[in-house]
Amino acid sequence: SGLMNLMPSMGLWWFLLCSSNMAAPPTLNLMGEISLLNSIVSWSWVSMVALFLLSFFSAGYTLYLYSYTQHGSVFSCLYSFSSGNYREYLLLFLHWVPLNLYILNVDLFFNWL
Repeated sequence: SGLMNLMPSMGLWWFLLCSSNMAAPPTLNLMGEISLLNSIVSWSWVSMVALFLLSFFSAGYTLYLYSYTQHGSVFSCLYSFSSGNYREYLLLFLHWVPLNLYILNVDLFFNWL
């Protein structure tokens, strides 16, 4: 059950974008969270605990969102959707590529350090 049965190729895009949101290693989100933790630690040690909890719950919610949409129950109104066109996959690809390829040239973002 879930969207995995209705749109199997869209499940890959859900996984790639959700893993990017959880700060998986080859994404720009990981570099952002590392620099955020670094700046918070230099400012206050007490705030670091709250930031760790926020990062953990954000990753947990993203994992829950992915597992519930792909493997959970489906609304009855979703059966009228098509499995996606070329345009939708191109749009997802054009969102995912910069998110994962900007990590190769981090100097674009951190040249002020």
